[in-house]
Amino acid sequence: MDNKKILIVDDNKNNRMILSLLIEDYLDENEGISLDIVEVENGQEAVDACFEEIFDLVFMDIMMPVLDGIDATAQIRQNNKEVMIIAVSAVDDTERQKMILSNGAEDYISKPVNADIFISRFTNYLTLLNSRNHKRESELTTNLYTKDIYSRQLVFAVTSEDALAEFWEYYLLDEHVRFDNLSDVVRAVFDLASLVLKLGENCQIIVEESEGSLYFTLANTTILDTKLIKLSMAKNAIIKTYKVADDKMSFELPKVDTTVVEEPVVVVEEKVAVVVEEPVIQTEIIASKFMTSTQEHQVYNYMDVDDLDELETYVNKLSSLLLMVGNSALEDDEIVDIYTLLDRMAKTMTIYSESYDIGQALQSLSNDINTYSAEFKANSGALGPMCAAFSNDVITWIQMTFHDGAPSVDFMNDTIVVNTQTIGSMLKMDEATDGADMDDIFDF
Repeated sequence: MDNKKILIVDDNKNNRMILSLLIEDYLDENEGISLDIVEVENGQEAVDACFEEIFDLVFMDIMMPVLDGIDATAQIRQNNKEVMIIAVSAVDDTERQKMILSNGAEDYISKPVNADIFISRFTNYLTLLNSRNHKRESELTTNLYTKDIYSRQLVFAVTSEDALAEFWEYYLLDEHVRFDNLSDVVRAVFDLASLVLKLGENCQIIVEESEGSLYFTLANTTILDTKLIKLSMAKNAIIKTYKVADDKMSFELPKVDTTVVEEPVVVVEEKVAVVVEEPVIQTEIIASKFMTSTQEHQVYNYMDVDDLDELETYVNKLSSLLLMVGNSALEDDEIVDIYTLLDRMAKTMTIYSESYDIGQALQSLSNDINTYSAEFKANSGALGPMCAAFSNDVITWIQMTFHDGAPSVDFMNDTIVVNTQTIGSMLKMDEATDGADMDDIFDF
């Protein structure tokens, strides 16, 4: 775990000391973790400190002299999109709580601080920070087998069945340098990418070539839980090794030595010609499919202001709770809060035809979590990444639809609906695998 820098902002010295002591207690019980703690007395000092150096985590009081925590959070967030800001303030300060969360804070801790709750959440914050750091690092590399960056890459943007067919044809119908189990790996990647499409998401297939190996990486696989991957790979039993981490899955194929001595130069020339030309074409395809002019976006005001404020309050509370999913400390009452908030969000959203489909999906998910609360708790480790993705999508939907502008009034409707269905299906996985429904999903 990398060294983390933490900023504690509070005009009360005792409050700063309490948080510092709790963090020091955490360090005493967790060897190998290095944390630097800096304390400041008001929001302006916090803004200045964040301009001078990079902090990973900020505990921000709300009521302070010179500059309060709400304005300080907004200024820090404007210049640093990655820092995690946690609001710390009085229990009954609900209005300011909503304001600081809407200005960029990611969670809210009530005073007086409960030691057990703080340690549980602090552990989760560090885990989330490490995950974000790992994701940023992994963006510089592609496959999960090496940290090398290869200039020879072929990228397929899988946004439709036709795009996926192009990948299939390129590797199984065209002639290439031979690799062990090439057809089997291509079939495995094809099946998994097809499953992603069936679940309503897009993905990418990145192929890298080194001197001795060919690497296939399927990116954006968050929607595929480990159980789904194992079920799919059972159809490709000849593939014994692969790696899965975060939102990627990689296969490695060693090159086969050619026995043809007469044409070694021709083989190399063909390989280079194919690999150098194709990435340019694929890059253009990706750009054309994913780039959208901001002039096409608009803000939609179909929801009553009070309903929208209420909805955003529910979403902020739900986002905080979903941080706990995947943590062994998830409590029964927190699960109750999760499906209760989903139910309240659903009631608000189904009032409006534009958000009716999402509201119905949230209501269904609320019912599933209520019915399968024991399974939700037992499988929270597998559900954690999926719940985090769901939470981020809902936040993005609200921000773009009602504040920044979205390309259409039903922007992200399908994505959020599929997310809820996927989480619900995972809760009922044991039932599904006993019948024919799961076979339909994997009927490639």
